[in-house]
Amino acid sequence: MVKIVDNLSYNQNYYPEKNQRKYITIHETANTSVGADADAHANFINNGSQETWHYTVDDTKAVQHFLHTTSCWACGTYKGNTQSISIEMSVNSDGNYKKTLQNAIELVKIIQGQENISAGNVVQHHYWSGKNCPTLLR
Repeated sequence: MVKIVDNLSYNQNYYPEKNQRKYITIHETANTSVGADADAHANFINNGSQETWHYTVDDTKAVQHFLHTTSCWACGTYKGNTQSISIEMSVNSDGNYKKTLQNAIELVKIIQGQENISAGNVVQHHYWSGKNCPTLLR
């Protein structure tokens, strides 16, 4: 079972509207730098990034940055941001992508159970904006 670590952010870059939690959106960080794991992305968010999302997953854990009710800035569209829980998968070169993917799948299943989100509403970032994300998974 994936370990979930709470590291709730104080970053204010999110919509004021409550997230409707109808979807789960899968992303990849696109950051292949050594050490660009879930903790590094938590620091990125906390240091004032324009983008925000709910979880970052790497090969050892999932780090939660925001509550599910927060409408983060990740999907590229208003509807995606205000109706979706966003998960970023780390693609750091010193990580194990297959294990990251396995952890992401486990996290999705947990969130599906918590929020009653069907498998048909687990989508890729591409679904909302047409962006080629998650790139490796696609």
